[in-house]
Amino acid sequence: MFHPSAGRRRGAVLAQALAQALARIPAQVPALALAALLVTGPARANDSAAELDAGGLVLVRDADIALLSEDLRVGLDRIAVDYVFRNRAAEPKRVRVAFPLPAIDGATLSFSALSLPFEDRANFVGFTVTVDGAEIRPELEERAYLGEREVTDTLKRHRLPLNPLRRDDMEKAVAALSPETRRALIADGLLPEADGPDGALWRLDAKFHWEQVFPPGRDLAVSHAYVPVKGFHLLDMREAAGREYRTRYCLDDAGLRGVKRLSERMKTPDKLVYAAVVPYIVTTAKNWAGRIGRFTLTVDKGRPETLVSFCRKGVTKTGPTTFRWEANDYAPDDDLRVLFLSGDPAAVGIK
Repeated sequence: MFHPSAGRRRGAVLAQALAQALARIPAQVPALALAALLVTGPARANDSAAELDAGGLVLVRDADIALLSEDLRVGLDRIAVDYVFRNRAAEPKRVRVAFPLPAIDGATLSFSALSLPFEDRANFVGFTVTVDGAEIRPELEERAYLGEREVTDTLKRHRLPLNPLRRDDMEKAVAALSPETRRALIADGLLPEADGPDGALWRLDAKFHWEQVFPPGRDLAVSHAYVPVKGFHLLDMREAAGREYRTRYCLDDAGLRGVKRLSERMKTPDKLVYAAVVPYIVTTAKNWAGRIGRFTLTVDKGRPETLVSFCRKGVTKTGPTTFRWEANDYAPDDDLRVLFLSGDPAAVGIK
């Protein structure tokens, strides 16, 4: 989602351009799905809202706790993961489990077009978790840094939100500062110059965590879900055909032909196609004992006419909008970015 406040951030220029284009686009496009090998990389920096990487659960490495299976489901508006663990020791294991939230770097993101799914709350991705079907309430740890220096206490003292992208709260908090305090925070590098754009220059590192008992000799089911922080960009055929883009998002010849058909159906003079990128850090699973016994990835593109490109060989189409990839004895190596393309901005979550 793009933040609607024009004039406050340079990223709002793209949001305005997208809004102006809405009335000129076709509602339907032909169906095509793409699947290939993904090479990690960010979305275009010149006109996009950067996606924020998140992934799965993390725990201190324990040689006795094995990950028997992981079922990952990726969509534009929801990521859900089901794990089955087994403690192979003869006694219970008490381990702290964490879910790191994507880092929020205010120095770059404050002035971007990026908006969080739930900007008004600390749990900005709507993270939920259950253990053996029962919902639990993990603790949330939030810390703010300017470079390597922690500034959490400073921000709390001045009642500034730790998350730089809580823009409405930030605007109110900065407006409530005395002129002397604001000048001091500017001099300290926490706020931009008074005559510059609004924003915050620190970084938020946050994680949910809880202490989990893994009973001996039986399976333990842990599930969690959250809303991904997508990146958006506008794509023309020249960039889509470039080697860098095709490598980054795994567009083979058939995929490129699909993008061309989308572009040709656009009624705008520039023939730009709407793109969204959903990231997922697969490699966090390396901290379990050994490999993942069975790994299943399901990607849902939402609408049959939307194009999707993601990186796995041997993908099976399982429905009008769903694709599946499976592996046994799996050692995660590359993180995942799923590219969604459409002629309709609403189909890829642009609002």
